[in-house]
Amino acid sequence: MFILVFFLLSLIVAGIALAVSKRLRGSRLGIVSTILLSLLVIQVGLMGLLTAYAHVFRPIQTSASIGWQTSPYEYEVGMADLTVGVLGVLCLFFRDNFWLATAVANAVWMWGDAIGHVRQMVDYNNHAANNAGLFLYAEFLTPLIILLLVAKHRQLSARA
Repeated sequence: MFILVFFLLSLIVAGIALAVSKRLRGSRLGIVSTILLSLLVIQVGLMGLLTAYAHVFRPIQTSASIGWQTSPYEYEVGMADLTVGVLGVLCLFFRDNFWLATAVANAVWMWGDAIGHVRQMVDYNNHAANNAGLFLYAEFLTPLIILLLVAKHRQLSARA
């Protein structure tokens, strides 16, 4: 469920920024940039840091929530989460192609995870809360939304 909390938090933060700043909401580029940056920093960055923490420092609980047994690979999964999370946070400081690279890294991460979760559902009937249902849909849709926003941002930036 945390994936949806971070998505909603991203939209709330973007909405507040747009409500407060006439400059940001004054153009399509400003609106898209604000929403995209919020998703990259909060959805990709902060969520990546949280999941890194969960896999590295709370592996028993994290594995159980996914319907898995704890494994030494939990640490490696945490480091992958940390990598993408750091990229997301760094989007505050870097723009342009860095945003694209971060969005692609996030999509590979989330879609790869999602495929693994589907395999767990099919092969092992694993329908744990963090393996199936709403969580799984969000794993597929969130990276797609971010990639579409990156494409729109690049298109609007090229026109400006």
